[in-house]
Amino acid sequence: MKIEKSVMKDIDKIMQILSEARGRIGRLGIDQWQYGYPTRDIVAEDINLRRSFVARDDDRSICAVFTMLDDGEPTYEKIYDGKWIAEGKPYVAVHRIAVAGDKLKKGIASAVMSSVEAHAREIGYASVRIDTHVGNLPMRGMLEKNGYQCCGTIYLSDGESRCAYEKIV
Repeated sequence: MKIEKSVMKDIDKIMQILSEARGRIGRLGIDQWQYGYPTRDIVAEDINLRRSFVARDDDRSICAVFTMLDDGEPTYEKIYDGKWIAEGKPYVAVHRIAVAGDKLKKGIASAVMSSVEAHAREIGYASVRIDTHVGNLPMRGMLEKNGYQCCGTIYLSDGESRCAYEKIV
């Protein structure tokens, strides 16, 4: 597997993978990513800002997508019912991670997170942060299996709450 910055020609496949993930999340009975989020415009903006990434298989097909920020995340400024492990230190944030439906249960999400952790170490950052819906048990399980700790609750700009995770790298 190889991680690369997304380019505009990847957008249709990215949207397909996100749509598949939206369906899986919806079947969990939770509203995360429902109602069309993330939109094509959001993905295009991520690509243009060079913060959208794809994981490619050996055959160069896209098997996962994610957004990575290393310049802060406004919704992570305040955390409730807990605290960040590396409070006040620089971190890399991950958003919109999704694995292609035909590639599930093959360790791809874990490999993506490992790659993000390596990037954080490389640039001298203390940790990786990510959030998810309390009911997204598959994502929460993957994070916890990979050493991420639930640190508390953050609130998105629309007021929705999310479980906030962090791992020291």
